[in-house]
Amino acid sequence: MRRWMAAPVVFAASVALIGESPAPRAAAQPPAPVPETFLTADGVKLHGLFHASPKALQGEPVVVLMYAPGPDRTMTKPGDWDGLAQRLNAEGFHVFRFDWRRHGKSDTITDTKLFWQTGYTAGLNLAHIKGGKKNPAPNTLSVKDIDAKYFPAYVTDLAAVRMHLDQKNDAGNLNTSSIYVIAANDAATLALLWATSELVRPAVHPLLGGGQQYKIAPTQGIAVDPEAGRDIAGIITLSGSRPTNVPSISQTVVQGWVKMTLKMRENNPMLFLYGPDDKTAKNAANYFYDEVLVAKGNKALNVKPLEQTFVKGLEDAKGLNGVNLLGNNMQLKTEDTIIKHMAALQKERVAVVRKNRNSVSPYYIDLTYFGIRP
Repeated sequence: MRRWMAAPVVFAASVALIGESPAPRAAAQPPAPVPETFLTADGVKLHGLFHASPKALQGEPVVVLMYAPGPDRTMTKPGDWDGLAQRLNAEGFHVFRFDWRRHGKSDTITDTKLFWQTGYTAGLNLAHIKGGKKNPAPNTLSVKDIDAKYFPAYVTDLAAVRMHLDQKNDAGNLNTSSIYVIAANDAATLALLWATSELVRPAVHPLLGGGQQYKIAPTQGIAVDPEAGRDIAGIITLSGSRPTNVPSISQTVVQGWVKMTLKMRENNPMLFLYGPDDKTAKNAANYFYDEVLVAKGNKALNVKPLEQTFVKGLEDAKGLNGVNLLGNNMQLKTEDTIIKHMAALQKERVAVVRKNRNSVSPYYIDLTYFGIRP
């Protein structure tokens, strides 16, 4: 597999590694993003925006943009997500972004019985969202009513995003054989959890007898070959972090995800970006790189070094964190760094063909399987 850079372990800090900013690609102006809605397995209507590239790369990859859940955050602000989406479009990547449940317009519960009483996440919803025991139970979500321990449930939204993209794949609008993720702050942990869950789920939605539908990953007795996780072409994080106020997602729990799905190390290259003077973000990046992925390798454990996973401090991004690393490419080179990394990875995936995914219904992710007991 072709290495992006000569050093197999960590990016050098110099901008010279990126070279001069790539010349802008002459391409048609991308069309305006298309608003879309889709449902989660527990009946929440999510809102998203699809940015179709006017000149998609071979393989028609799609990039999912993920901000960290939290008050006053949406898929459009804060942060220059618009500019990043436009740049990715210009480079040939389709882009999809969305609002998590109870963020932006994603606040509607379409099936209150499923959400509060009968669905897999009903216990979580009742325990960590105010109002569920009222009669009638609320059919909308508010940011002020959800506590921090609810954080793992957001991975249900990522499962819904995957199903929605698979349906767009089957319609010929993109190719979910190459999905990239760009995640800010704590969303990095959700991306890692989701990538782990995709490696225990079949890439093609299984057709079950008797009108049954695939409902939860993993499912006993369902063949997982090929794994859906092979479709995750790369994960890039902006000051990626683990939420320290969520006891169920401890350091050892996160490390356990990769141990149970070792294919993630080779199949899902990662790039951890941070500001050079941001010690918290740097420590978090090194935690993911050294302790979770063991990216340098370990001869005693027979674990080989990773060739396409990197840690990089953006040397001119002093005092900046997360989404604030975006929007000043002239100085910071954040967007250039992301594009260069993804372009190198995509060269290895041009021969990956589109598969019909047969996605018909959203599915849950079994959090207990991944050591999470909120």
